[in-house]
Amino acid sequence: MDRTLDYLLVAVFSIVFPLGCMLWWKKRSGEKIGPFAVGALCFLLFAMFLEQISHTIFLVINSPLSRFIRGSAVAYMLYGALAAGIFEETGRLIGFKVMLKPHKEKECSVAYGIGHGGIEVVVVLGLTYLVYFLASCGVIIGNDSSNDLILGAAASTPLNMIISSMIERIFTMFIHVGLSMMVFTAAREKGKMWLYALAILLHALVDAPAALYQFGVPIPFDAIELYVIIAAIGIFLAGKWALSMYHEPMEEETT
Repeated sequence: MDRTLDYLLVAVFSIVFPLGCMLWWKKRSGEKIGPFAVGALCFLLFAMFLEQISHTIFLVINSPLSRFIRGSAVAYMLYGALAAGIFEETGRLIGFKVMLKPHKEKECSVAYGIGHGGIEVVVVLGLTYLVYFLASCGVIIGNDSSNDLILGAAASTPLNMIISSMIERIFTMFIHVGLSMMVFTAAREKGKMWLYALAILLHALVDAPAALYQFGVPIPFDAIELYVIIAAIGIFLAGKWALSMYHEPMEEETT
């Protein structure tokens, strides 16, 4: 069966969904574009660049430590989940404390989360299915052998997994908004840095089953998706609870 249209629809969804979230929140809150852009930038810098350097050191370069991590499901899970949590939540913290320091409004936390989660949808889901679409249209990506590998990966992805991946990305957006609420409060309120540590822990817990799946542990994909949905609801509610601790400063009156 020709799946070309399926791949195109996922690629389009990966652009329309985060863009729609951004425009909706911008219209509702009046938030400027800055927090959205900082969220996207911090994801690219900390998750796609710095975290990948860490993976090269601890997983790719041959060493006793990398061999141990690659050879143990528990070690691989702990490293993978904690690396994601530490790098992404540290990026969030630096984003709020440095690049978004003048932004005191609570709405900034949601905008950052949409920017962070939105660019992740584009990179993780959108680019993958865009490549699948182009390859299925006959565009040679790389060389003939790499194209065959891409077409093989595309053909082996069942329709239910494609649909589940889009649903997962919707709920992952709730996760990023919830975590952003937590870290925003940690960055703005004295004595609340424990929320930053909690965000790292929750992020790691969300990623733990996926890390085991990548290692080769036979966890049903649908079970991982259900886990992410439940975690998304819990983390979003926890983020709202954390944000309720933040006392937004009143605007100074001008004379």
